[in-house]
Amino acid sequence: MKRIFWGGIIFQLIFSCSFHEKFPEPVTLPVTNNGEVFLATTELGSGQKDVQHKKNMPATLNDLFEMQQMYLQEDRQFVLENFFNSWTAFKNTTTLNRLTEEEVFQWFKLTGFAFQLTGKAECAEEMEKVAWQRFSGKSGLFDSLVSPYIFTKKVDHIHVNLFLPNEISYEHTLGGNVNIVQATDFPKSGSIRLNFSMEIKRYIEIFVRIPSWAENASVTVKGVKYFAQPGRYSIIAKKWKEGDVVEIEFPMENIPDYLKREI
Repeated sequence: MKRIFWGGIIFQLIFSCSFHEKFPEPVTLPVTNNGEVFLATTELGSGQKDVQHKKNMPATLNDLFEMQQMYLQEDRQFVLENFFNSWTAFKNTTTLNRLTEEEVFQWFKLTGFAFQLTGKAECAEEMEKVAWQRFSGKSGLFDSLVSPYIFTKKVDHIHVNLFLPNEISYEHTLGGNVNIVQATDFPKSGSIRLNFSMEIKRYIEIFVRIPSWAENASVTVKGVKYFAQPGRYSIIAKKWKEGDVVEIEFPMENIPDYLKREI
């Protein structure tokens, strides 16, 4: 009888541990051109400067910052759903033009953080909107903000989030160098090409963001068209080899005003 009792207790412990919600890991991470990934965070300075900046930030923006700190400290009270809901509420109720440049800068960083944890296309689209609407006239700042997010990476999963000339080179987990070059003059046109250079044929999952305004977008590889739903990622999971190309076309009839600007 005792054996049955203790067996039941042990089973319950194993069962509860196996179903215990794990601390959320990033879905995808910013990356340098040489494939080095990193967790981008929001920094508000230190000491009195830090306190003053936080005091001046809108309440919900400050809440997002505090929740981000909980995550970085691996506080088990951090709830990803709460963080994303707060991010969504701020996005839906805030006009960018009413924010100071410092607040917009922090919002971009927090949005990037939300994207890292969720991989949601709406976060990447908000980063694009913020960068083009508020920083397009400042090429140095614009480049420093968007460059880490043009491509993001986790293991051999590559997200293509922002559409600017750029490239990523990295060592595949199974060996062999991978180089992906994005060629485009977006937003002057909606044509984007991803050109692959591969030492060895390797399996990679490519996620291409389809803007919410890009109805009838197309993503094609060797004549094969992949599902391209506006506001989502088009997923191409295959073995790639030297010379492969992803052809992306965004109809530009509904391009938003903030993308009609030029750096």
